[in-house]
Amino acid sequence: MTGKKGEAPTGGLTGIAIRQDILRQAQVSGLDIAEICNRALAHATGIPYTKEGAEPEEPPAPVIVAKDGAAARAPGAALASSPDNLRPVINADDPRAASAVKQVPRPAKRTVPAALPGRAPVPEKSPATPPPAASAPVKKEKTPARKKPAKSGKGQALKRFITEATIRGDTEDDHVTKEALYQAFTRWCREHRITPVPEKKTVTVALKNQFAIKEKSLDGEPSWINIRLR
Repeated sequence: MTGKKGEAPTGGLTGIAIRQDILRQAQVSGLDIAEICNRALAHATGIPYTKEGAEPEEPPAPVIVAKDGAAARAPGAALASSPDNLRPVINADDPRAASAVKQVPRPAKRTVPAALPGRAPVPEKSPATPPPAASAPVKKEKTPARKKPAKSGKGQALKRFITEATIRGDTEDDHVTKEALYQAFTRWCREHRITPVPEKKTVTVALKNQFAIKEKSLDGEPSWINIRLR
């Protein structure tokens, strides 16, 4: 390891390769190469680094400079003779310093009058209390309305059913039993959400009187002729 001129290296000696330009610049700058390398290696290995041979400097003792033959003065006399009313410096090493400090008179505590004569005291202003923040109104969530089943007249529902779900014919081959037609009409009403479903007797009267559909018994079953389901 390369160090400064005139310094003896301490600790184990280890040779390292330093670039010539870096070494030359470090020597020109007067850097302590050994110090820098040791500090960097201590930081890299996690070891606390302290510079060897460094001793803490003690602060110099206070010195009071006085003219030759000058008589010692008490602290009170020095304060009274000072034109700027400055306090003298007391040497802590002087055994008489403790008694000298006790002899220095302390300034009287100045009392501040509550109010000037002839003037009323100004009352202190209390901090203004901020008004309470108004709470935002809570919005009620609207419940979606349920879809109500469609209400239709008996005649209108039956008319739509005849138009959409049946086929009219000209012969008796086009027929359907009364029970089958009414069951088909009931299912159609449920699918189209039509309530209430007309009664079977009401449907029978409407088919005969309003739609002029003929009825006949076929194979012992009451049936409607000239009409069939789609």
